[in-house]
Amino acid sequence: MLKVNIAQFFGYLLDSYDFTIITILSPFFAKLFLPLGFSFISILLSYGFTVIFRPLGSITLGILGDKIGRRDSLVISMLGISASIILTPFIPPYDKIGILSLVFFILVRIMVGIFTGGEYSNGYTFVEEWSSKQNKGISGAFVQSGFGIGSVLATLLIILAETYFGKNFFIYGWKYLFLLGSLIAIIAFWIRLDTQETPEFKEARKDKYPFKDSIKQGRKIGVLLFWFAGMMALALSFFQFTPVLLEESYGKLGEIIYAIAMIFTFPSVILFGKYYTTKLISYWGILVAILAIPLFYLLHFNNFLLDLVVSSVIGITTQAIWGSVPSLVTSAFSTIIRSTSTGLTVSLGMALGLWYTFAVSLTGDIWISSGIYLAVGGLLVFLSSKKFYILNS
Repeated sequence: MLKVNIAQFFGYLLDSYDFTIITILSPFFAKLFLPLGFSFISILLSYGFTVIFRPLGSITLGILGDKIGRRDSLVISMLGISASIILTPFIPPYDKIGILSLVFFILVRIMVGIFTGGEYSNGYTFVEEWSSKQNKGISGAFVQSGFGIGSVLATLLIILAETYFGKNFFIYGWKYLFLLGSLIAIIAFWIRLDTQETPEFKEARKDKYPFKDSIKQGRKIGVLLFWFAGMMALALSFFQFTPVLLEESYGKLGEIIYAIAMIFTFPSVILFGKYYTTKLISYWGILVAILAIPLFYLLHFNNFLLDLVVSSVIGITTQAIWGSVPSLVTSAFSTIIRSTSTGLTVSLGMALGLWYTFAVSLTGDIWISSGIYLAVGGLLVFLSSKKFYILNS
């Protein structure tokens, strides 16, 4: 069981590791892969290609998971993630091949999206089916916490690499971040090869048409899609725009503030995963909606101690609830369609949640737009989780 948890922990760690590097270094990647005059937000939006193509990976690899097994599908997805991370540092810059540089960058982001989509369809399912009934919540929360740890790891390594390589960081030093990520991916790949298929999948009858039968769960999937659209606002408010705001105020010191704030989220994710109820999730959405604008307003004053505290509170209020995701979503579907339905729900819901990135990028001050749209995300979580509770009653 421990090996299964560690294998999946690495999957979500790598997803966040990649995302954090793209986010924090977005101004640099804009100069590297885009013509002069394009804003760094163009690179942030390019992450949208990753999220948009996740449903394709989730559905394709989710169907495989329901047909041939969760374990084999996860080995395939990790192999794809490894390849895409390895390819990134070898993309030629714009001044060498022109617009093809951006094209190649986007293609790699699409590749990342497809294979990380497979992580969400089969990863949650794999862990939950191996877990005992009393440990499902905490096992899922542990695996989900890998996302936060990946973000901290990427942030600290960026700081160390910039310090060690100096000016050479932007010439070749940044490439080592992806090469290290590929090493982690290869280790995760070998760990997965040493895991076994879940007994629950082995004993269940096989569904010939898991996608078709997943669609029949329309009402349940529809509610969860709105839930994930709101959850994506919670995730991006901390992982994407909080570090941007902190770096605008403090430069590289902002990255350290963000890393410290992220550390406080780990115990909250584990505790929420262990003790959550659908009602608690609903009330938590209201709490987020109430606190959203005041928190981002306080982050606007450039007071170091205040920003450290506020960033930590933003991290806890937006990330703790993610500890409930693996157990809640997988429990909503039967074994024979669990991977397909889970992947469809999670990845398509995340893609719908891209409204947050586009909305914030099209408005003026990031702090006020982040606060407003986080509040909307909190309300979506409240309304959809309340509806989900009614459906499951």
